[in-house]
Amino acid sequence: MRSTISSAFLLMILTIIVAAGPMPAAAQQPALEGEGTRVGTKIVIRDLKRDDGGTVTLRFRMINQSDKPQGLYQLLGGYLDDRVHLLDSANKKKYLVVKDATGKCECTQIRGNVSKDEPVNLWAKFPAPPDGVQKVAVVVDGFEPVESVPITAR
Repeated sequence: MRSTISSAFLLMILTIIVAAGPMPAAAQQPALEGEGTRVGTKIVIRDLKRDDGGTVTLRFRMINQSDKPQGLYQLLGGYLDDRVHLLDSANKKKYLVVKDATGKCECTQIRGNVSKDEPVNLWAKFPAPPDGVQKVAVVVDGFEPVESVPITAR
């Protein structure tokens, strides 16, 4: 008797789940990516996290879906420190890549190619927006801006 009730209860729960269907599109998190000006290229934001010491670290991936390898430097039009920034629309502020005392950026060195099915991971550090800022836009030259990127805690 007990197993019949348990089976009936389980069947009822499964019926409710199946009837509800997949999550609505509005509830799913949108992809954080920007198409490149060169066909077949795009960036995908992995995360933007607050660090200790008043900085945030942006981690993103560059993808080339074309058959021809693309040079990172050529895709960006230069080095990462001059080609990526954060935009805080609420405070109308632009955040540039952090540089050390010698002028070297706290970011990935740009070298090599991006080939099909071999994405390249990149990163850069920025001054942290105020704690109340929850989202910013990420702008990488040669790619569409990626809006509403959440800033998360480390």
